[in-house]
Amino acid sequence: MRNAEMIHIIKYYLTPLISGIIITGIFLGGHWMWLGFSTLCFVFIFGDAFLGDDELTHHYTHPWLVEIPLHLALPFIGFLLLSLAWSTGKGHEDFLGLGQLMSNYFSYSFLESRNQNIATDYLGAVLGVGFIVAGYGTNVGHELTHRIKNRLSMLEGRWLLSASCNADFSIEHVYGHHVTVGTDADPASARKGENVYSFFIRSSVLGHISAWKLERKRLKRKNHFLFSLHNQMLTGYAMSIFIAFIFYFAGGKFGIALFIAQAILAKFILEIVNYMEHYGLRRQPDNPVGPEHSWNTNSRMSSILLFSLTRHSAHHEKPRVPFWRLDPYPEAPQMPYGYLTTLFICLIPPLWDKIISNSLDLWEAQYGLDI
Repeated sequence: MRNAEMIHIIKYYLTPLISGIIITGIFLGGHWMWLGFSTLCFVFIFGDAFLGDDELTHHYTHPWLVEIPLHLALPFIGFLLLSLAWSTGKGHEDFLGLGQLMSNYFSYSFLESRNQNIATDYLGAVLGVGFIVAGYGTNVGHELTHRIKNRLSMLEGRWLLSASCNADFSIEHVYGHHVTVGTDADPASARKGENVYSFFIRSSVLGHISAWKLERKRLKRKNHFLFSLHNQMLTGYAMSIFIAFIFYFAGGKFGIALFIAQAILAKFILEIVNYMEHYGLRRQPDNPVGPEHSWNTNSRMSSILLFSLTRHSAHHEKPRVPFWRLDPYPEAPQMPYGYLTTLFICLIPPLWDKIISNSLDLWEAQYGLDI
């Protein structure tokens, strides 16, 4: 294996590494609970700013090495949630004995440090967990649930999505969004002039309703009862409830509150990403989906940390193609910045409108006749 290929493989292990940093910060407690979120923002934003674009399609002689970080996502996200659940305990409460176990190996009083945590410390933890549950968990869940014929990938993906209470995503996204993208029938395609906050509500509610309709049709076609273990919406709910119970056993009501907080944040981040990937790009339902119906970015660090989710036009063109084989499509509509910077801009609707308007006007001038 060539050194250059090894570098392109190792880069995809950066997201699990950042996940580990977030876990470490949570266990150390105090201001360290901001370590993960701060690291994520620094690497994301400055990496995109200084590393430029990657417009190459890479080929691997050992693609299974690129796939490993996908399958590391479930244990990393699982332990990340366990660490957050553990942090909600008080006094001598030590969920699963994790604090004492680590104190036996490191000369550090994890329980004592945890008991001194204040509200702002937990805010840093929730931000770190929410962003990595979305960026690593939901994103990899998205990749794996496109592999509909691979039962293990589907199971991993659905558990990852359950961390943010996204029972509907593996259904509506695959069988709804990819069919209706860019049309009025797609809840996940933002309309021109729509702000991200109203979009979040509309996409979340209508996307959930759409998933139920699609699942009802699937169950009817297979002669299964709606209220049965065959219903992936119900089993998805059960997965999230199982995780919520872990938080309850670890920290009671406070544990539940933190689980809900990180889940809402992760869901909000997912919907912001949906918002900026298709904002204002409309399509006639009879026209095929093309590269022009997604906003892309070839920002190198965004592509690395998000497993080429950034190559969104190629993903919509060939949704069954694994992330490492997606083409860059530099001629497709381009986001103004990398993913995290663009995400933060979307939070300020007047700023977003000002930045995206010129690019959207050019798109409408070129493709407006199609709509």
